[in-house]
Parts: sequence; structure tokens; C-alpha cells
Amino acid sequence: MEWDWGIVGRTFDLLLLGTRLTLVLFFFSSLLGTVLGLVLALMRMSRFRLARWSSLFYIWVFRGIPVLVILFFAFFVVGRRMGLTSVQAGSLGLGFSAAAYIAEIIRAGIMSVDPGQSEASEALAMTKRHYMRRVILPQSIRVIIPTYMSNSILVLKVTSVAVAIGIVELTGITRQLSNSTTRPIELFTAAAVLYVFLTTVIVVVQEVLERRFALKT
Repeated sequence: MEWDWGIVGRTFDLLLLGTRLTLVLFFFSSLLGTVLGLVLALMRMSRFRLARWSSLFYIWVFRGIPVLVILFFAFFVVGRRMGLTSVQAGSLGLGFSAAAYIAEIIRAGIMSVDPGQSEASEALAMTKRHYMRRVILPQSIRVIIPTYMSNSILVLKVTSVAVAIGIVELTGITRQLSNSTTRPIELFTAAAVLYVFLTTVIVVVQEVLERRFALKT
């Protein structure tokens, strides 16, 4: 079998269009997952039993359901009822799934901070909202960053599942081009290189953030 790597150059513009859609899915699902995950993490640590159990139930359910199933529900149930596009429904499904994992990442980071910090803040008459924002969360970021960024890489790669609901992101456009050109090896190799490039960017951002929030000695 002869290779035809020229097919990559001839279809590169289409691959970049798929990459752009992958980034759109990644951005909005990460944004939703982070905001919702933070809320769920704080609920898990609330003194109110209803908030704690509601958060625990959400995390239990969404960590137990495969992403593909969540996407189907987001597209065929929520999306059709609310008139969402496939990209909007996909971002919603991926974001809801990511939130369950991000909530536990944030909660673990918060719990890693010495409890004495909270006690000292309360002794200074600081409200919980105030010391969480000014004392606890800034310290927990050092613990959160590595796991959060690793999870972000997983979120980026799992956007490829969105092809199941008709979103022609990088994996979807690669599959279509492979079927029409009968050159799957060359095209999927190109897609793999693009995914590695994107994940490398995330790793570089992680390194920068870790240095930024590292303890000064």
C-alpha cells in the first residue's frame, strides 16, 4: 500500500475547521463544567444537609453515566425541548459531565488547606464567604491546578464523542474525509498530531500556572 501524505495538505483547511469546532466545544463545556463544579464543590462542603446530598447525588449520577449517553440525553431530550443546536447541546452535555469530576477536584483542593486557616479567619471575624475567597481558595489553587489541567485534557479528547450527535468536529471531519478519500491512515495521523498539539498547549499552560502559584522560598 502506498502512502499519499499530500492528502493532508489538500484537506488541511477542513481539518482546521474541525479543530476550531473542537475548541468551541472544549471552551464552553470547560466553562460550564468549572462554574458548575465550583458550585457543587461548595455545596458538598455546606453545613446544610440538603445541599450536601444534592451535590453528592449529582456527582454520583453523572460520574456513573457514560459521556455518550449524557450527550444523547442532552441532544434528543434537552436540546429538542429547548431548541438548541447540536453544538449547544453537546457543550451542555459535556459540561454537565465534566462538572461532576471538577467538583471533586476543587473539593479535594479546598480540603487540602490546613483547617487552622479557617479557624484563624473566623477568629478575625471574617465571614465564610470572605475567607473562602481571600484565604482558602487562593491556597487550594496550587493543589487544584495539576489535576484540573489533566482533566481538561480528558475533556478536550472526549469532545470527539460529540460526533455521535452530528457535530463535525476534528474526529468527525477526519472520518468523513477518510470515507471519501479512502485515506484513513494519513488523515487520522494528521488528526492525532493536531490533538497532540492542542494537549501540549494545555500542558504548557499548566506549567505556567504552577510556576505562577508556586510557594515562594
